[in-house]
Amino acid sequence: MWFEDFPLNVKITLGSYTFTEENIIAFGKRYDPQPFHVDKEAALRSAYGGLIASGWHTAAVWMKLMLAYRRARIEAGAEQTQANFVSPGVRELRWLKPVRPGTTLTYSNEPFAKLDWPSRPQYGLIEGRNEARDEAGELYYSFINRVLIARKP
Repeated sequence: MWFEDFPLNVKITLGSYTFTEENIIAFGKRYDPQPFHVDKEAALRSAYGGLIASGWHTAAVWMKLMLAYRRARIEAGAEQTQANFVSPGVRELRWLKPVRPGTTLTYSNEPFAKLDWPSRPQYGLIEGRNEARDEAGELYYSFINRVLIARKP
């Protein structure tokens, strides 16, 4: 998909993920070994009052689901493989509620802006609102992604 073809204000559901005690601890031990991510007893004594997922775990799940969504679209013929996506970063990264074992979050992406990128005119910048909500619709995680996408040749 080229910059010119990218639709705005269309919210897509990327998928859902259930955080378990096992995957919270495994991720925490490997990437964020703070006591409230890896030790149930220490987590009880923390400000969180129990085990919680690392914020980076919630972020990594977004990436996993985004890539799975794109792969499925490519396999269905709805999108072509393109190696022209480049990210200059994210904005407004927020972890709003602690994610506890048993929580299932559903992730979404909604592109909302197309901007010129003067230093690289062969690209345009897409900004998208990203969220993770639980089954009751409560917001746990959000950020704005920024992706440079090639313009049509």
